[in-house]
Amino acid sequence: MPTIDLISHPSNIGSSKRKGRGKGSGAGCKSGRGQTGQKSRSGGSIHPRFEGEQNPLIRKFPKFTGFKHHSKITYYPVNTEQFAELPDGTTVDLAFLAEQKLLPKKRRGMRVKLLGDGELGKKINFKLHAFSHRAKAMVEKAGGSCEVIE
Repeated sequence: MPTIDLISHPSNIGSSKRKGRGKGSGAGCKSGRGQTGQKSRSGGSIHPRFEGEQNPLIRKFPKFTGFKHHSKITYYPVNTEQFAELPDGTTVDLAFLAEQKLLPKKRRGMRVKLLGDGELGKKINFKLHAFSHRAKAMVEKAGGSCEVIE
């Protein structure tokens, strides 16, 4: 027989104590509410955030307006000047960036965007998520290629 089906015998179930019905009842006089105070009064329940006289926690911090867009794509920026020392014909992709420690471990899951800051005079092939207009023009002028990956 499952324990959920067990029923107490009616003689073992006592009636609940009636409060506030005289001292002889065992729960009279103060009815289990202690001495005086806000919690001893009728209707004196206080909400969980109540903090007495001090400034409430919710009023200590400023109101933050706005929201964070759920589909905003953030890119980790990489500049063309970082690849000026590479030999011709090098292919730069996410694995290469991680190997050369140009992409920090904390940013390994982010998308990478190539920016056109600095000079690039060598033929380098890039396979990244995004390219700025200036970076793309600079790479193609040097004879390299820009391939967008997903």
